[in-house]
Amino acid sequence: MSSISSIDTSIYSGLIQDMSAVSGRNAPETPRIPTQNSSDAESIQVDLSSYYSNIRPEDLLSTVGNNVVQSAQDLDNAMVSALQNGYSVQDAVNIKLAQTAYQANSAVYEAVVDISI
Repeated sequence: MSSISSIDTSIYSGLIQDMSAVSGRNAPETPRIPTQNSSDAESIQVDLSSYYSNIRPEDLLSTVGNNVVQSAQDLDNAMVSALQNGYSVQDAVNIKLAQTAYQANSAVYEAVVDISI
């Protein structure tokens, strides 16, 4: 007898019968929840014509640069923490997230530098 044939499959037949009893046309009717019509909502007008008019390029460049520095520090801290903790799965996830944030902030910084020139 192989290891595959020794598996007890008796529990699966009951599951299949239970699933087929509620599928398709035999599925129980769920109550429909009425939704609000979007045309009933009150429309609010917002003036965005001068939204970006008060931003100085120096402020934008320094803010984005600070974000790059902060994300680099977060990546360093995640790697140091992983070394101290013995590199668990959570440490690997933290490093990957910090690396992704650093790469995104770096890409934004490069775009801002290109726009500023």
